[in-house]
Parts: sequence; C-alpha cells; structure tokens
Amino acid sequence: MLSENWFELRAPRFWWHAIRSWGIVGVGLFAFGLAAFALLDPNLAATAVTFVLAIALVLMGFGRIFQAGGVSVPLWLRGSLLSTGALIVLLVVVSVAFEGLALPSFAILVGIILLVTGIETVVTGLHPTDPRQFVLLKLILFSAFYGLILINWIDLFGKSVPAYGVWLILTYMAPFGVLIVFEGWESWPLATSLGLLVSLMNDVGYYFVGNLLFGFHQALGPWITGQLGFRGSDVVTIFEGGSFSVNVTSWMMGLSIYARAAVAGAILYYWWRHPGEIVARAGLPAPSSPG
Repeated sequence: MLSENWFELRAPRFWWHAIRSWGIVGVGLFAFGLAAFALLDPNLAATAVTFVLAIALVLMGFGRIFQAGGVSVPLWLRGSLLSTGALIVLLVVVSVAFEGLALPSFAILVGIILLVTGIETVVTGLHPTDPRQFVLLKLILFSAFYGLILINWIDLFGKSVPAYGVWLILTYMAPFGVLIVFEGWESWPLATSLGLLVSLMNDVGYYFVGNLLFGFHQALGPWITGQLGFRGSDVVTIFEGGSFSVNVTSWMMGLSIYARAAVAGAILYYWWRHPGEIVARAGLPAPSSPG
C-alpha cells in the first residue's frame, strides 16, 4: 500500500521531469532547425519564425481562455480573461486570413495584442467593485473597438463622401447619443468623452489597422510621428467640411490628439471615481414600491 501511494505521488513528478526534459530537447532541435533555415534560405527562416509566432499567440489566447475557467478566479476577471483570449485568437485568425504568414503584419499584431493585454492589466489593477464601473469599462472597450475597427474601416475607404470630415465627427458621437436619450442631458460629458475616445482610436490607429487588416503598406514610423505633432508644419490630412476645407498640419493634429486625450481621460476618471452618478441599468435592485 505504501509503495502504491508513493508511486501515485511520484509518478506525476516523474512525468513532469520527462516532459520538461524532452521539451528542452525539442526547443533545442527547433532552434537548430531555424538556424539551418537561416543559413540555407533566409526567406524560409522568416516564414518559419512567423509560423511559430502565430502558434505562440494562439496558445497565449487559449491559455487565457482556459485560465478564465479557474475556480479561484473572480467572476469579473473571468470575463476579462475570456474576452482577451478570444480576441487574441480572433486577431491571429483574421491576420492570417487577410495577410497570410507575413512577418510585418505579425509585428503589428504583436503590438495590438500587447495593447489589449495592457488594457486588461490596467483593468485588473483598477479592480472594479461597483456594477456601474463595469458598465463604464464596457462602454470604454466598445468605444475602443468601434474606433479602431469600424471607424477605421470606413475612414480608410470612404473619403469620397461630401463634407466627409463633418460626417466623420457625427459618426464618432452617434452611438453615444443613446446615453443622452436614456440617461438625460446630465450624461453629456460621458457621451462626449466616449466620442473623443473613438476619435483617438481613429487618428492613432488608422494605418496600424489598415496595414494589419486591409492590406495597406504605409510606413508607420513617419506616419505616427506626423500624427503626434513631430513634423511641424507638414500637412498630414485635409479636413473636408463641404463648402470649405482645412489643411491639418502635424502640430495641429498632435495638439488635437493630446487635448482630446486629456479631456477624455479627466472625464472618464471622474466617472470612475463617482460611479453613483451613472444611472445605467447595471443589474441593481429596483426600488421597492411603497405599501
């Protein structure tokens, strides 16, 4: 009986050591293979590295999904892990579907995934406790997705619309008019801050998303320096207002981005610190009727 119990206790450790040892051998052989590829065919080596990166990212996504099923994980964190894991897998699949195993696309993809996991880390650090804080987080995540994917998709292909700049601003703000309809005019600062967040996702993520998802090949370094104001009086875009147009220089765009980020951040921080002022339907108990 003692020997059987000993084996039951020792067997998992034995198998773990065996798996770890063979895993180290496998990693070494794989590294040797990549080195051989690099000597014989650099292009093949780049494809192999990209393939490994794609697998690693998918495993990272599924790892977060499986982690969300842990019993000791708080319920609010489970949703965050599950959403982040599913988004990582989705991004990899979409990138492969549109761009194939292209190393530049995966470099951008890694940046986006780091951004997503960074947001998740910030959410974990904030540790929301009030149900209305969860409502605010959902609104922020929706705004980020809306600006990065939906708005950029329109903005990359739809600039021929008359008075395009005006319509783009209205499109930023349109979804959050629902807040004012349901919550009253008191919520206009929150609606405005979310619209500003959408505009930031558009202006900062424009060509990142274009290169990754829609086959654009913009040089991101010069473009982002122009967006952030480091190219001075160089014209980075033209605002089409219908009967008028404005040449937007780099310093104007940069100043606009910094101002919008400051305003949106201040307003959202205020709402985070005062969640009681959000009258959103967050699963709170209905007030009891008198009598």
